[in-house]
Amino acid sequence: MEELTFEEFCALPTMYCSGYQADWGAHRMYRNERIGLQVEIVTKRVRRGDIYSGWKKEKRFFFLDGDARQFDTLDQVYVAYMEKVCGIGAKK
Repeated sequence: MEELTFEEFCALPTMYCSGYQADWGAHRMYRNERIGLQVEIVTKRVRRGDIYSGWKKEKRFFFLDGDARQFDTLDQVYVAYMEKVCGIGAKK
């Protein structure tokens, strides 16, 4: 694992891995295998069961392999990544 600046971390490519759509909304998952980053995007429908109602604002969740925490923002997961790279931080 290598140290990255926040700009480099934000520019890392992710690959679409899976997703599905249901009457409540949609779920998509993207990964960067090189650093073990996973991004999950959940988007709810405006009206459940009505595919023509449109979409609400998406919510993103970030995960790192080997870390049980869920992160809500990119800067939070970046700090956790750098803690992992440097061998410091909370062990959970």
